[in-house]
Amino acid sequence: MNDQELTAPRPEGRSISRRGLLRGAGAAGLAAAGGLWLPRQAAAAAPAWKGAWAARQSEVNLTMFVWVGGNQGVVPREVLADYQRDNPNVKVELYEGTNAETYPKIVAARKIDPNRPIINFGFFNIDATVKGDSDEVWDALNQENVPNMREIFDAYRRPQDHGIGWGLSGVGLIYNKDNVKEPPRSWMDFWDPRFKGKLALSNYAFYINGLCTTARFMPGGKGETDPDSIERAAKFIGEQAKNGQISVFFDSNEQLKQPLTRGEAWLSGWFKALAYVWETEEKAPFGFSVPTEGMIAFPLLFQVVKGCTPDQKLHAERIINEMLSAQRLSRYCNLTTSIPTSKTVTLDDRFANDPAFSKEKVEQALQLDWPTIGTKSNDWKDLWDAEVKANAS
Repeated sequence: MNDQELTAPRPEGRSISRRGLLRGAGAAGLAAAGGLWLPRQAAAAAPAWKGAWAARQSEVNLTMFVWVGGNQGVVPREVLADYQRDNPNVKVELYEGTNAETYPKIVAARKIDPNRPIINFGFFNIDATVKGDSDEVWDALNQENVPNMREIFDAYRRPQDHGIGWGLSGVGLIYNKDNVKEPPRSWMDFWDPRFKGKLALSNYAFYINGLCTTARFMPGGKGETDPDSIERAAKFIGEQAKNGQISVFFDSNEQLKQPLTRGEAWLSGWFKALAYVWETEEKAPFGFSVPTEGMIAFPLLFQVVKGCTPDQKLHAERIINEMLSAQRLSRYCNLTTSIPTSKTVTLDDRFANDPAFSKEKVEQALQLDWPTIGTKSNDWKDLWDAEVKANAS
């Protein structure tokens, strides 16, 4: 994309360029709540290209956003190299960063000129996706240009095809295998007396810390969309805190990993991808259990930003379609320890027998009401502080 100046002033009165809006995004993985950092693995040889796409002749420039680190950029670079070779009129700039830092820049640029997006398409987690729904950032995908969307499980399709859920980070139960001989099996095992004084909970990631799951699975619970269920769940967790069930409240990866490694905590809710890294690469004494009620699906999506030209949108959709192909998506997920939502993707043997990666568990994963979580988080933070943190012993 070109370097034309935007008219929005910096606080000190200077204008900022389109690239200036993007420059400086930090390296912090997917920037999901709770900090999802994925493993670095050796990149295999790129798969063979299966024929060139027809290309329009006019020059087209796009920017594709990808998450930084953890092999996230390997497959996108391979796809873009092949696509640009077969479509020499198309130039795609790859921008690596985090959703947390980049999404606000997308919104700021749209306020200046909605027809000149600084990011045309790319990877976005469910947190950024829900914000984009509210801000009317996303364009609808044309299924004729993205036929591989048909291979995605229905649970990960979006209304009016405003994006497509290519994968998920599964959230389940992480535990210390040295201290827990019988793996936990239920989200309600958080409150099992055998874990008294050994439970670690995220402070405000409510889809991880038991608020949403308790609101769903406690007797009479109706889930996160029901205010009474949320309030009852908070009061129940507050009683558990008063009785000494919770040993650690954490705000970062390390604040969970260290007490879990030392045995100060035995159980928590956490991301499968990171649990896998800790267990297999760092040799931590951890296990991961998929609850009987289902792991929580934290969806990962492709999105096209509104304001693209017709040609930009066409090429963005075609690139997304290639990323969704069984061959490309399989390679990407194997490299990044992501869980694919495609019916046709196969994974390496190291994942094939892992329940968290099974197509059955993916299809049956818990689909939370993310818009509710997004809009109610501030209210729930106050409730959590008053009912849970204030009662922690």
